[in-house]
Amino acid sequence: QGLSKACQFVYNDAKFVNERAQSDILLLSRGITRLNKRASKDVAVLGLGFLKLDARARKDTRKIDNSVKEQAAHLTNFARILKERAHSDLKKAADQHWSDGALEADLRRADMVVRRRAMEDAFMALKFVRDIHDMMATKLQYQFITLEKNGKILKLFPREVSTDQIAAIE
Repeated sequence: QGLSKACQFVYNDAKFVNERAQSDILLLSRGITRLNKRASKDVAVLGLGFLKLDARARKDTRKIDNSVKEQAAHLTNFARILKERAHSDLKKAADQHWSDGALEADLRRADMVVRRRAMEDAFMALKFVRDIHDMMATKLQYQFITLEKNGKILKLFPREVSTDQIAAIE
């Protein structure tokens, strides 16, 4: 009965540690997914302004009838010139700010930091599970009384062994 209870406690502890590890891994996965989505949104914002101008110009030209298409073409041309000028200004600012490949290096560095943090978190969760396992194994090892006589080894629970039984074994 003592062995049964000990096994039940070990099983419950292992089940709890397993559930906790699964929960931690799920949280890590959600965090990584959230960071990935945020990075994707940040990259998409860079081109969004020009796409909005282009989409708005196309939508406006579809709504205008034939008599006003010439004016719409003029406005589209004007928007294109502004877009090119803005693109040129952005390129100049980017060239002043970053050397060739610096932006990609910054993005790679940020990606590497995020991955390293995720791996560190997963490693800490695994170390926690390992420490709990080692602690449980050590606890179980100290709970047994090991008797050896003539090459025979008996492992008994302390409550099950009396001095009379030890004398009988000897």
